[in-house]
Amino acid sequence: MSYSDLNEFKFSSDFSRFVKAIAYLCALLCTLGILFIVLGSFRISSYAFKTYESIEKVPYNRVGLLFGTSPLNSDGETNEYFSYRIMAASQLFKAGKIDYILVSGDNQHPSYNEPRLMRKALVKAGVPAERIVFDFAGIRTLDSVVRARKVFLQKSITFISQDFQNERALFIADKYDLKAVGFNAISPERSFISRIGIREFFARIMCVLDVYILDTQPKFLGDPVKIGKSSLPKKLSSKPVKQTSPIKKITDNAQVIAIQKRIAVYEPLAKKTTDSKRILKAALSINNTDVAPANEIVNPEVSIADSMLSTQQNELLSSQKDEALDEAQKQAEESISVRE
Repeated sequence: MSYSDLNEFKFSSDFSRFVKAIAYLCALLCTLGILFIVLGSFRISSYAFKTYESIEKVPYNRVGLLFGTSPLNSDGETNEYFSYRIMAASQLFKAGKIDYILVSGDNQHPSYNEPRLMRKALVKAGVPAERIVFDFAGIRTLDSVVRARKVFLQKSITFISQDFQNERALFIADKYDLKAVGFNAISPERSFISRIGIREFFARIMCVLDVYILDTQPKFLGDPVKIGKSSLPKKLSSKPVKQTSPIKKITDNAQVIAIQKRIAVYEPLAKKTTDSKRILKAALSINNTDVAPANEIVNPEVSIADSMLSTQQNELLSSQKDEALDEAQKQAEESISVRE
């Protein structure tokens, strides 16, 4: 064997090993992908325990989310999936299990409007029109569920559809912290392999990818929408809703308040304009003797209140009169200067 033949053999051997490695890797990825999809589908199916078929057993939620579908099949005949969903939603409302129905469906084409068709059918079934709320952007199950949480601000809700769609909706709701239950409408009889069955198989695969891998968001969101009498959330603000305390003035500090208290103590004892030395002396003499001398003339300006000074006031006037008056004058001047 020549040198060139040896190199060619070596190259073909290395290339063969490389192809085998790629084949093994692709097989491994396919196996993991299939396993992931299967486990994801089983995970979706496990949400069947949160669905109900009995009106008596389904818990109350203020809002029920009715998933949209066409009222007619492609052959022009009545779509039983649509009819049974309308029946289920109207029964829930009449039984008091929901107060409002959020009809969510596709409205991308001017000639096709699922929410309006559902509203018309619900009104015909006895549901008041004012208890029906439109969601025109429910293009997919994921869009309807996420919009119910982010746009219509629901924290708990009842899904209304057939069991297979309710399970997918509950799987999505679990990611977005939406507390939900499903009420299963009657499912029309169908063969094991049908158009709906095949469509649901691929829908579940896409649902798993949307939630776990792609983090898919609705095509349209928008501003919050109020349902019923519930108020919309207000924008965050650092200002209090109500004034919690009186408005503080510049002079409202501890020093000024202390001065004002001291003034209030000494002010009743402070010398007034009419408190002449003669009047104060007469008041002291009256308080020290039970009866005034007959020959002493009492000034008529001396009132009964002046003649009934307490013992504490007499002591202050006799021994600390000057000090008290000076202190009151000083505090008054300080107070005036602070206020200015």
